[in-house]
Amino acid sequence: MKPITLLTGAAASGKNTIAQYYATRFCERCAVIDGDVVRWMLRQPHIAPWDEPEGLAQHRLGVKHACMLAKSFAAEDCEVMILDVLWADLAQRYRDDLRGYPLRIVRLLPSWETSLKRLHERPPSISDSEARWVYDTQLALTDFDLSIDNSALSVEEVARRLAAYREERAGSGASVE
Repeated sequence: MKPITLLTGAAASGKNTIAQYYATRFCERCAVIDGDVVRWMLRQPHIAPWDEPEGLAQHRLGVKHACMLAKSFAAEDCEVMILDVLWADLAQRYRDDLRGYPLRIVRLLPSWETSLKRLHERPPSISDSEARWVYDTQLALTDFDLSIDNSALSVEEVARRLAAYREERAGSGASVE
């Protein structure tokens, strides 16, 4: 089976940009599943993750549906990239729902200053305090297989590291459970 990679990271850490670059340059068949888009399917009401407890409940629902999509794409012989911000019990939920699949969780964690600079360079989406909440959850995250500080790395370099990590995992015969 081709790997399922879950990219987690702070706001503006590069999850979408890196996933798109990786998928188009390092994969033959790859599906990119954006957890934000999956959660936005629930329109009324849509609650942000930091608005607990409903925000966490909706995030868990998003995990369930992202995993369903990942399994479907994996069954079609696609490598899968899931983009999501992990916090609370979400990493374990992904691991449980994707048990038996070669899941790897990669945390992208540039410095706070880099994240904030990148956030301010794009159209407004969340406040600085909401971005800080996301950053702090990623800083506290311990359930990941690889962490990359991409403060000073190009998109291409991060994608190359992901490809090298994929090959390393495939060569060792290791599967992440």
